[in-house]
Order: sequence, then structure tokens, then C-alpha cells
Amino acid sequence: MFKAVINDTKSWKSSIDAIASLIDEGTLQIEKEGLKLRAMDPSQIALVDFELPAKGFESYKVDNPTSIGVDFAELSKITKRARAEDKIELSLEESRLKINFRSGTTRSFSIGILESSSTPPREPKIEFTAEVKLGSNTIKEALKDAELVSNHVALKAGEGFSIKADGDTGSVDINFEKDQILGINVKKEVKEARSVFSLEYLNNILSAADATSIVIIKLKTDSPLRAEYAIGEGRVVYYLAPRIENV
Repeated sequence: MFKAVINDTKSWKSSIDAIASLIDEGTLQIEKEGLKLRAMDPSQIALVDFELPAKGFESYKVDNPTSIGVDFAELSKITKRARAEDKIELSLEESRLKINFRSGTTRSFSIGILESSSTPPREPKIEFTAEVKLGSNTIKEALKDAELVSNHVALKAGEGFSIKADGDTGSVDINFEKDQILGINVKKEVKEARSVFSLEYLNNILSAADATSIVIIKLKTDSPLRAEYAIGEGRVVYYLAPRIENV
């Protein structure tokens, strides 16, 4: 048996958006400690790793841990219908995931459980050489500037942090002021880390981060990026493969 009640509707919506921004279907692990998911996007370019502990729910009960295949595109459509005052109830009934929204009325939805793989993909093992902490809005606004000229950007961490984009019509260089950078650490032996990434994927990765979110970005030259931020009591981690080219 699995039953859970959510009263932080905003965080739950953001959590589902954080997953659905990259994947359509994935295996949700329902454990006594909470919910977990790790899945690759269909193109195998990005990985999402999500955790929401039991303490993030008003109530949470699991008799036997299980894994279920979920169509997150469909779950996202349903979740968007939740109102701020709703309590959200989740439960498993036979081969379906049931979602109830309760406030003045009770609205009940259900989606079929998909065949799932019991083995999630492994988390990449990368010895990152740089770490940067930024407010989500700070980096989102920079990416909007970069979109004016290109569909990919170079992220560079060294003495500071910068984003650069070059396109057919022009270029953009964004150097962040010290007071915009909430933390930066670069290994002395490498001096800087620089990689190029798809803007579309970066925007999808950051889409669920709200104005108060702190985004932690880890880099290594010409290696995947790791981005992490909290959503309520939960947290989401992304890995994004780089584009190996000069910008």
C-alpha cells in the first residue's frame, strides 16, 4: 500500500515540472524514506535525479517499497490543474496511480502504471574542477541574453564566472559581478573550467527553479555539467553532456 498527502502544492507542481521538462516517462521509486527517480532523457544527453523525502509530505505511508513506470507528461498535465488551496492525495490502486485534489470539491484523476525498469541509470562519476553558486534568476536572465544570438553557450569558471555565446548575427559576453556569485571554488591546478552546452537544455533544467532557488553548478572542461537546486523539502540534480566544439 502507498498513500501520501501533499499540502505544499507549489513545490509538488515544481517537482513534477522539474522531471517532465526532460523526460516523458520514467521509473518512480516509492520507498519508505520517500520518492526517488533517476532517468535519462530520450536523446541520452541529460539525466535527472530527483528525491523528495517523506518529511516533505503531510503524511506518507508505504507498506512495501515498489517501483512504478509513470508517464510524467500526463502527470504534469494533471498536476497543473491543482489549485493553491488543494491538498493532493496520491495512492496506488491496482495498476493505476490515483491523484485526488481536495479543497471545496474533490477531484479524482488516475493514470495507468507503465511497465518499468527496476534499475535506474548510474549517476556519472566525474571529478569536477569548479563549483559555482548563483541565484536562479541571475543565471536565467543571462541565458535570455545569450538566446538572442545563439542556441548554445560556453560556461567558464576561473577567477570569476562568465557565459559566452557566439552566433551568425553577433556575440554576447556576460561576466558576473562578485556580489552576484554566491560562491565559487576552482581547483588551483586547473585554474579554470570551461564547457559548451545547449541553451534549450539549460533552460529546461532551470525551468522549475523559483526566484528564491540557489543553483549549484559544477564544471570540468569538456565534461558534463552538474546542476542542483532544492524544491521545497526535495532536491533535483541534473547532468548535461557538453557540445565538444569551440564557441
